[in-house]
Amino acid sequence: MRRWRRVDPWGLRQAFAGFLILCGAAMASVVTVTGLRAVAPGTDLTTAAGILGAVAFLGLWLIIAVRFYLVGIFRNERGLLLRHVHRSRLLPWSEVTGFDIRAARFLGSATVRNAAWVLTGDGAWEAPVQQRSRLAGVRKNNGPVLSAADFDLTMAHLREAHVAAQSGGVVVR
Repeated sequence: MRRWRRVDPWGLRQAFAGFLILCGAAMASVVTVTGLRAVAPGTDLTTAAGILGAVAFLGLWLIIAVRFYLVGIFRNERGLLLRHVHRSRLLPWSEVTGFDIRAARFLGSATVRNAAWVLTGDGAWEAPVQQRSRLAGVRKNNGPVLSAADFDLTMAHLREAHVAAQSGGVVVR
């Protein structure tokens, strides 16, 4: 099983990001076709630069929308992949020692939401998955925000997958 499987449940955030991907792909298609039709008979440099700028903007739009769509925790037989918007971290099962629920960190200080943390020999790594909180205060909106039941279920799936990986068995689906 080389394929990465999402541990946290699919939610409204992914649906919205999927909608943005569809909109961006449609706009990129229209701009590309229109641009190719305008360039084919010959056009001035200003129009070509404008078309190129629009295609570059829509390409960036699509990259960001796909990154938002992929934010979450993924697993396979090799380990865990913590995907954030700007970076991803691969943690092999041999380095993972456990999981913890701690306050999410933003700019060095704690927020009002709890987050899933992956414990390793090198320290703890914050996963992008957070538990919904009704408390007022600083929040970090960088990934899925789950209800208490979904968050607990995600933590249970992580622990089951870790136990299966440590025993050399098949990773729990």
